Amino acid sequence: MKIRLERERLYCLGLALFLVGQLLGHTLLPVPLHGRYFLIYLGIFISIFSFIIDFRELYYAVNRLTLEKIEVIIFIIILTIVSIISFKHNYSYALIVNIIFILSAYHIRFEKILKTFFVVACSVLLIMLLAYILGLVGDGQVLQGRKTFGYRMPTDLVQLIVYITLSKIYLNLMKGRNNTSLYLLIFVIAIITLVESSSRLGSLTLLLLIPYTIFLKRKIFKSDFQISKFTQSILKNLFFIGALLSYLVTELFIRYPNNSVLEFINQITSARLTNNRMGIEFWGYSIWGQDIYTNISSFFKGWFYIDNSFYVFLLSYGLVLLILVGLGYRYLVQKCLKKQEYIVPFVLLAIVLDSLIDQHFYSLEYNIFLLTPFSTLITYTNEEGLK
Repeated sequence: MKIRLERERLYCLGLALFLVGQLLGHTLLPVPLHGRYFLIYLGIFISIFSFIIDFRELYYAVNRLTLEKIEVIIFIIILTIVSIISFKHNYSYALIVNIIFILSAYHIRFEKILKTFFVVACSVLLIMLLAYILGLVGDGQVLQGRKTFGYRMPTDLVQLIVYITLSKIYLNLMKGRNNTSLYLLIFVIAIITLVESSSRLGSLTLLLLIPYTIFLKRKIFKSDFQISKFTQSILKNLFFIGALLSYLVTELFIRYPNNSVLEFINQITSARLTNNRMGIEFWGYSIWGQDIYTNISSFFKGWFYIDNSFYVFLLSYGLVLLILVGLGYRYLVQKCLKKQEYIVPFVLLAIVLDSLIDQHFYSLEYNIFLLTPFSTLITYTNEEGLK
């Protein structure tokens, strides 16, 4: 038990250092590049060390192999190999780093992981906002007077707040805390970001999290709460449903450019469908991944950015990795449903829906729920309480 606690502290320390280095890179705070990289690499090293320090735990894990565990190990090996191949095609280090932190989170309490993320992300945001108020940093890439409050992009700032909010919602639900003050804070932040940063979709996501959280609190903790097989199937396959929906809407937009409904969707999503179409025209769909940003300035000077997580996979990370991540998503939700752990599947549902208009699903410094597959989840039941 002592070794496991030390391992947990080490892992959370490594994760915290990594998150600080990554999140600072999204702000305008004058932090030296080498300093950030030092924090990132040190965090990765500590997380790896925390994984191998408990030799006894690893020994028991190997000697208690079941058919299901063997299948999981094979899947991990395949996912690691595909991630390396995709990395060699698009040079995104996140693909390798994600695998390292996901695997080394084995038997780490997810509650501790979430608390680490919440504290680090909030601390970086507060420091950045203080620097902004004091005039030490200004606004980032501002379009039409949109404020970024010291962040590089206003939409990225709001999406980070969305993931911070989701982590707080999870922790509050697990502890049975009152969410009234959280609802008020979410509402205020959503209005401020909507008015000052004009981040309509991100702010709307924050507002929608209020009734969604009320629904979760009232429904999933009832003793007679049941999920139908159809709903379970939807929850388990939601990642693939999101990918298919993104593909179909984009392809229809390409084939019927004058369709009023599709054009309306494109307008309210800030030309996301147009950017998807441009990405397909510039590079095309990718099986193993490709670098879609490094040389774009040499042949296109306008605004271009993929703001749909599924098209980040389809264009940049590769179709094969998208399928594997979807299978991992399905495995996680199925495992949670078997344990009657309903909070994670419904939080992931919110993340997938948000990912239709956001590109941070596979960014660990945003989506901390990527670390759920092998971490230890607390299960809530009305009869037994927290266990």
